[in-house]
Amino acid sequence: MLLSIRTKLLVTGILLCVALGATIFFAVQTIQAIQRFQEEHTLTLAGDVSTIRPWMTIPYIARVYHVPESYIYERLHITDPQSVRLTSLHALAGRYNLPVDGLISDVQNAIRTYRNQHPHDATASLYIDTLLALERRKL
Repeated sequence: MLLSIRTKLLVTGILLCVALGATIFFAVQTIQAIQRFQEEHTLTLAGDVSTIRPWMTIPYIARVYHVPESYIYERLHITDPQSVRLTSLHALAGRYNLPVDGLISDVQNAIRTYRNQHPHDATASLYIDTLLALERRKL
C-alpha cells in the first residue's frame, strides 16, 4: 500500500519536530552540565570541602585541599597508608565497612580541623592556587 504525499509530509514533519525537540533538550542538558562543572571547579579552587567525591583518593584530596596525606590517614585511623594509597574513598569505605558519606564527612572534618590548626598555611596555598588558576584562564 502506497502512502500519499500528504501522509509522507506529515510523518516527515513529525520526525523533524521530534529531532528538533531532542536537540534542544540535549543542548540544555549539556549547558547545565557545563555550568555545574564550572561551579564545582570554582568551589574546589576555593578549597570548599563539599566538593569531595567518592571517586577521589587520599593523595588526590591531600594535594587539592592542601593537607598532608599523613594527617588525613592519621585522622581516619589508617595504620598502613601504602596499602590503600591508590584506593578511592568508595572502595575504602567498603574495605572498612563504613558508609561512603560518613567517610567523606570524616575527611571533610579532618581538612577543616587541619585548617583551623594551620590557618596561615591553608590560606596561603589556596590564595596562590586561585591566582594561578585565574592566570591560566587568561592565557
